[in-house]
Amino acid sequence: MAEPKKLMRPPWDEYFAKVVGDIALRSTCYRRQIGALVVNADHEIVSSGFNGNVRGAEHCDVIGCIKDEMGLKSGEGNDWCTAVHAEQNALLQAGKLSRGSTLYVNAFPCKVCARLIINAGIKKVVISGEYTDKDGLRILADSGVEVKHVNVKNG
Repeated sequence: MAEPKKLMRPPWDEYFAKVVGDIALRSTCYRRQIGALVVNADHEIVSSGFNGNVRGAEHCDVIGCIKDEMGLKSGEGNDWCTAVHAEQNALLQAGKLSRGSTLYVNAFPCKVCARLIINAGIKKVVISGEYTDKDGLRILADSGVEVKHVNVKNG
């Protein structure tokens, strides 16, 4: 009898990081397309989110970008932007099911998202991208949330 073929299956973190890349494609922000995914301990997807304007508002490709109009750099002026971050949308959808889960995201979480991640009970954050503001990483580490960075090729 012939030996069975060995499949080349990606590790869970790489697999979910690639899924996040596809989720990010739904973003309505033309500056940064961010996706997030909450996954429980059984490797089941609990929720997903991408960044974009609040529900019911016109998207930036229609009304333009307030941050561009104000000449703000990435990581600045988040209080002016009417968008909700991918992590925030994923956590809202997950509710209490996020407790003890892993959050996958393709950027460093900002300071606000880091605090929400901690209070949601997320135990691990897997990041497959970068962001200009690294303070969120410090907040996560100081609170004992495991942070892992993976390199994946999307597309």
